[in-house]
Amino acid sequence: MIYQERIAKLRNLILQKPDKMLSLYLNTDRRDQEQQDGKWKIALKTGFNRLEEYLKVSSEEELKRLHSIRQKVEKYIENLGRKRPRGIVIFASEDSGVWEVFELQVPVETRFYWEERPVLDQLTELHKQYPLTALILMQQNQVKILKTNFAHLEGSETIEVDLVFDDWRKNEGPSHVNSSMGGKAVKSANQVDHFEDRVKENQYRWIKSLGSKLDKKIADEKFEKVILVGDKEEGKMLDKNMNKQIDTIIQKNLFNENEHRVVEKLFDVNK
Repeated sequence: MIYQERIAKLRNLILQKPDKMLSLYLNTDRRDQEQQDGKWKIALKTGFNRLEEYLKVSSEEELKRLHSIRQKVEKYIENLGRKRPRGIVIFASEDSGVWEVFELQVPVETRFYWEERPVLDQLTELHKQYPLTALILMQQNQVKILKTNFAHLEGSETIEVDLVFDDWRKNEGPSHVNSSMGGKAVKSANQVDHFEDRVKENQYRWIKSLGSKLDKKIADEKFEKVILVGDKEEGKMLDKNMNKQIDTIIQKNLFNENEHRVVEKLFDVNK
């Protein structure tokens, strides 16, 4: 189940008393100066302690439920070790057995909630900023599709085509039409022009065909946003040949760069 479906499921969830829901947002970003030296551990401990102090006065039954959930949460985060993401969001309840974890590569603001339904405000806002996005990297006859969710790279696919095709090849040999050097030069220039025209024609067909393939890919993957990175003119041509509108076209060549770095650059998640 993709993140968006899980969020929708939580949005419709209401617990029955005396069950309660822990909504936990924890900033575990090692790149954040304020989170150095394991400060997230202090924040986690402090947040749970404050909840427990409140429940000692208001409800011993809820306190027992929170104790059980706390042990599960602390064990889960401890087991992540160095693989901890930048932000962790957990929704958990004892009686109904709800356990939903979102490991995010974007920072969150540490918050604790103990209520009858999940508190989704911060997660919903992050989803608006970083929806399920297709990053389409174009480079001549190659296209790479990066699937990202909450600015996290989930997978990639590369499509490539031979713009010359098997039944036609550039003729680089000498011309036999003219015996003079001038005739050979003219013939060679014509061959080059004809070759380039064919490549452009095939490239247009390729982009038109690519538009259909991308429409299907976007529909199958349920992408919410499409960002194209490459030549703007080719991007505009591709946009005209797609049913799904391209949200943004960025004039850059990032095709051969590290895919994780590409995601970080385009989403600016290091700010």
